[in-house]
Amino acid sequence: MKIIRLLVIGILSACCQLAVAGSAEPTTFTRPGILSYNFYSDLLEREYVIDIMLPLSYTPENTDRYPVIYMTDGFLHFPMTAPNLLQEQVPDEFGNVKMPPVILVGISHAFDSPNFAQRVMDFTPVPGVIKGAELGGGADHFLEFIEEELKPFINNNFKGNEEDETLVGHSLGGLLALHALFNHTNSFDRYVIGSPSIWWADKQILDSELAYAERNADLGKSVYLFIGGEETCSEIDSVCAVKDFSQLVKRLKSRNYNSLTLRKRVFDNENHGSVVNPGYDRGIEKVFKARVLPRKYSF
Repeated sequence: MKIIRLLVIGILSACCQLAVAGSAEPTTFTRPGILSYNFYSDLLEREYVIDIMLPLSYTPENTDRYPVIYMTDGFLHFPMTAPNLLQEQVPDEFGNVKMPPVILVGISHAFDSPNFAQRVMDFTPVPGVIKGAELGGGADHFLEFIEEELKPFINNNFKGNEEDETLVGHSLGGLLALHALFNHTNSFDRYVIGSPSIWWADKQILDSELAYAERNADLGKSVYLFIGGEETCSEIDSVCAVKDFSQLVKRLKSRNYNSLTLRKRVFDNENHGSVVNPGYDRGIEKVFKARVLPRKYSF
């Protein structure tokens, strides 16, 4: 027994020595084809973190211009979406690809900022009340930042195509995308909108949808709406996400917009968090199968 005990001690000692062998030094996170910037907005007077995934075919000498996908909550969603997009640009054995070459832009709030309050401010069209405090209402200014500062940076430095731009958002980011669809209609061509916070400010976004319908006879966009099947009514805050989602889809279909390409999906067995990955993966692919029409409609 003593011999066995000594052998065990010797093996454990050797394993511990192996575990600490080698060396490591901290470095800046990098991946080929992915760039990161601290981007200061003069309009909003604050900083954002911007991650950019360039197409596999991108070279500085190439004169091609690429569709651009703008994604909110980039800190969470860019790392899982970018690898899928890169893989779907690789031709199969027959030379077919799921996705054309695209630029993916992730927009994150600076890590040293009060992220929640700033995120609520940027993504909500009007102020709302959370736990007795009034927050938000800065969506128009945030979209102005994207339009006037971020888009020119992407288009001038990485050859983004200003005639083919997509907005992708989830939760409050999905609410922002709906607001852009109805109120900044000339800003984007395609939309992937996940689990949108329709409940915000007593469902004010439905008023925006109605106002758009009263002023316009068409909506020439490609839109993919998705939500998790488990996002049913919550007893805590009385939010019925799937019910609100279905109401919005029904409204949009009832408008009979000739040029609107609308797809929707409720992902069974997915919740508010787990639905993002399959929703973005499927949604981005679907909206790029639709023909992009010239931007006409705005108010």
